[in-house]
Order: sequence, then C-alpha cells, then structure tokens
Amino acid sequence: MRPRRMAVVVALATFPLLVTGCQDDGSDDTATARPRPTGSPVGAPVLPDLVPEPPVDVHTKDNGDGWQIEFSSVLVNVGEGEFLLFADRPTADDPWVATQGIAHDGGGVEVVPSGAEVEWGGDGHDHWHVRRVVTYRLVPIDDSGTPAPDGGRTDTKVGFCIYDFGRELDGVGPDDAVFGREGCQPEDALSLTMGLSPGWGDTYEWNLPGQSIDVTDLPDGPYRLWTEADEGGHFAEVTTDNNTTWVDVELTTAGGGARTAVVTAVGPTAEAAGNTH
Repeated sequence: MRPRRMAVVVALATFPLLVTGCQDDGSDDTATARPRPTGSPVGAPVLPDLVPEPPVDVHTKDNGDGWQIEFSSVLVNVGEGEFLLFADRPTADDPWVATQGIAHDGGGVEVVPSGAEVEWGGDGHDHWHVRRVVTYRLVPIDDSGTPAPDGGRTDTKVGFCIYDFGRELDGVGPDDAVFGREGCQPEDALSLTMGLSPGWGDTYEWNLPGQSIDVTDLPDGPYRLWTEADEGGHFAEVTTDNNTTWVDVELTTAGGGARTAVVTAVGPTAEAAGNTH
C-alpha cells in the first residue's frame, strides 16, 4: 500500500489558499480521457468496491468568518472490476443522464441506469463533477463514547471528478493509471467517462473547496468525523458494508478563541477492506 499521511493533529491557518483544479499536484498524469468501452456483456459481472480511507491531515482553520475543520480524503476501489461512470446529454442545454458501466468476465460492458447527478464545478474547477460520491459528517460523541446515529454537520463539497489519482493497494489492478482527469471534460461537453481502476484511489486534499465542515459555534468535546462512499446508493458494487469509515477528534478552544482538533482514534482502512475479498 502507498505510504499514507499520519491522521493526527492540529494545524492552524489564517491565510486563504487559491485552488484552481482537482488534485493538480502529485497525481499520475500519464492517463488521458479513456474511450468508452464497447461490446455486449458476456459472462458474469465484475464489480467495483468503493471504500473510503479515514480522513487525514485533520486540522482547524480560521477562514475569517469563523472556524472550520479541514481534512484530506481518499476514495479507493478495492474490487476486481473497474468503476465506470458515464454521462450523456443531447445538447449543452439538456440535463445530464448518468449511467454505470459494469464489465463482465467474458468481455463487454453492461450499461445500467444510475441516479447520480452531474454538476459543473463552479468553485474554480473547470470540469464536471459527480455530486456526493463521498460525503462527510461530523457528529458529537456522548459521555458513554457513542457517536450520534444521525444529524450533525456536513461538508459543502460540490462533487468529485473521479479518476486514477494514485496507486493505493499493492498487487491489485493495473500498474499504471488508466483514467485521467480529462474524462471530466470542459463545460460544453456532451459526454463524460470517469472511472477508478482496481487498487487505485482518488485523492482530495484538505485545501480543495468543500473539504471542510464549519465548527464555529460547536461546543468543545469529542466528535466523530464520518466518511461515506455513495451515500445515495447510486452505484452497483461488491458490497456496501465497507462504505463508511471515520476518525474521532477532540475539539477544544484555546486562549483567544482559537479552535483546535486532535485526532484520538481512526476507523477501518481500505487496505483492510480489500483483504476481505
């Protein structure tokens, strides 16, 4: 597995960061927009398995209007099949229709309906995104150590341009990236093909828009930061039992009102989920 950043403690930042695109630094740029697979499906389906890593680089930041907790995340495909997402529209004035491509072990791809929504990245990202492929939620932990079952606060991320950002699992999937960010296409595109190869992950750094949750008026105390893949249940995959993970954080207020967040526990990893197949 690729070395991961330690999911610990506190950094404070009071300066703005200019972000011009998804994962512009550190990704594998050898892949380009992949042609859409063709051919009638033969044999049994080979499904992907989308698993989020526990958030890392967790820290707090004063954004000028209040305090937020920021974090990085990785979505990993631990299944044997590619995750394939298509979207089409007749003209640039029409809505997108999203579908999922499911490869079969005898060749060919079955295209099935999906309720996924496609949205333009209006926060400085000049390409299309799939909404809420990964969601984040911060909930309080009670005196017995039990996180709240629902509610809490969520992120405001527009969506995700899905592609092979980096290799995450050794010995799984292709050695080189197959899907590049070009599959997310410019604003006037009529067809999109996004994907995530087996063993590869799609990384979203803490300084990208929406990788944060507002904590300005939250009381000090313990919280759980949940990460969930495909919360809306739009995609076929091996199992949904491994679609969530988390980190626990202790939120405190220092002198002068500065908020800090310290990671106290870390949830299940994608590597562990992949070892169960």
